[in-house]
Amino acid sequence: MRIRGVPVHLSARDKGGNMASIKRAALVAGLVALALVPGAAAQAVAAPSAQDTSFLQAAHQGNMAEIAKGNLTQQKNASQQVKDLGSRFLSDHTRLDQSLTQTASKLKVTLPGSATSEQQSALTKLQGIDGEEFDRMFVETNMNWHEQMMKLIDTEMAQGVDPDAKKVAKDAAPVVKAHHEALQGLAQSMGLPAGGGSASPGASGHAQTPSPEESSESAEPEESEESEESEEPDSENPEPERS
Repeated sequence: MRIRGVPVHLSARDKGGNMASIKRAALVAGLVALALVPGAAAQAVAAPSAQDTSFLQAAHQGNMAEIAKGNLTQQKNASQQVKDLGSRFLSDHTRLDQSLTQTASKLKVTLPGSATSEQQSALTKLQGIDGEEFDRMFVETNMNWHEQMMKLIDTEMAQGVDPDAKKVAKDAAPVVKAHHEALQGLAQSMGLPAGGGSASPGASGHAQTPSPEESSESAEPEESEESEESEEPDSENPEPERS
């Protein structure tokens, strides 16, 4: 070693101390590397569950459909109540979808580029109508859609794995519930069923249970026929005359 051109000879003790320092530094660096590698590997391998992925994709499609429907209310000759509700849906679902999209990007979940075929079909029908007919279909379809979204959220909260995906569901839950309650109030004011949907009777595939009046009415003719049949043998076979 030289200090300002003057050769300096290190003793064996100094050389040993320098070597020990180098070894300690190498050991620390190795331990840090070992600690970091497993964590990085875990992050690379970890992926959202099928439930988390399905929820994010379906909720995104629901948001897109509600945003499109909210825009339609502003273009149509709808009632002021429907316009106000549509504007609220547009704002809320846009905000919810921005958060959802960020979470999906973080989890590397590919989101669909459009609403479902069923949602697109309903939107197409809404585009072709106006006035009271538009108001009625807007309320009826939205009742169904929000009920489906509430079930979607409940399933994610119960079966989801990733905390970020579950947070999306948790944040959306009170908003969707409030929308559904607003739709119920509007449906009642319009004289529509507050239970949601305009599905025809028996559309769900379950047989309808007749009311008590219908059951008793349908049963009366059978009872009278049976009584008539039971009386017929008496008239056809009179008692023999006594001698």
